[in-house]
Amino acid sequence: MDADRRLDEFAARQYGTFSHSQARSVGATPRMIQTRVESGAWIRLAQGVYAVASAPPKWERQMAAALLTKPGSIVAGRAAAYVHSFPGFNECRPVIMVSRDTSARSPLAKVIRSLRFGDVAKVRYSGFEVTDEAETVMTLARDLSEDRLEALVDDLLARKSCSADRFAAVVGASDGVPGVTRLRRVVSYRLPEAYQPPTSELERLLYRILDDPRIPAYTRQMPMRYQQVDATVDAYIPAWRLIVEGDGRRWHTRNADHKRDRLRDNEAVASGYAVLRFNYEALRDTPAHVLDTLTRSGQVRRVS
Repeated sequence: MDADRRLDEFAARQYGTFSHSQARSVGATPRMIQTRVESGAWIRLAQGVYAVASAPPKWERQMAAALLTKPGSIVAGRAAAYVHSFPGFNECRPVIMVSRDTSARSPLAKVIRSLRFGDVAKVRYSGFEVTDEAETVMTLARDLSEDRLEALVDDLLARKSCSADRFAAVVGASDGVPGVTRLRRVVSYRLPEAYQPPTSELERLLYRILDDPRIPAYTRQMPMRYQQVDATVDAYIPAWRLIVEGDGRRWHTRNADHKRDRLRDNEAVASGYAVLRFNYEALRDTPAHVLDTLTRSGQVRRVS
């Protein structure tokens, strides 16, 4: 029938799914709908949501059906992370975002209600309307540990699929959203204008800790010659064959120099040294923890 043909066009765009209202809009009568469900030609996935029996029961079909339970909704959260191919995110229960005044109940999905739904940036991906990368991270920030959140942000920045400024814009528009404080902290360290301490201040903090009487004599700004590279290290403790470095560089600089630092550290280890690196925040905020790490390292590296 003509209604079936026209409905197939809806289903083809929606991974084999369609809604009751879509079926009615192409001329399907209530009797036709009931007959096709009873015959097994159509499968009822939820109230008012169907799939043609020939559509493979894959994750995409379930995601499309979940969106149909809330017209106008978009893919968000872990489901959006999977669609965007974020590392470590696999198929999951569908997650959709709706406006704040929409019911949070859906038989097929977890529902996120957003106060700023109309302003949420979205992209079309794999046939779905999906929150963009930065908005997706915002919806994940509540549930991820800070370490995993940092790793995810760094991965997206490194592959240049999202910028620090874009993250900052989403954070700035998300006051009161669960997880925004955590994401703001992660993003602030990665902005181009993020604070970078002067070398003198970084060294002052590092050397103040190293001057503790529990630390053996050390040499500041020690030249080191390895097989493949020469370097000058911030501090060297001969009794422990331990190199100590202070890292005060901004994220994007640290990322650009990562290969060089890794080469230096690997060469040091290959030559029998150990290397400890402490960032500016650790030296400034948790000096006792830095000192404890140093002394525990020294206990297993004493040179007789």
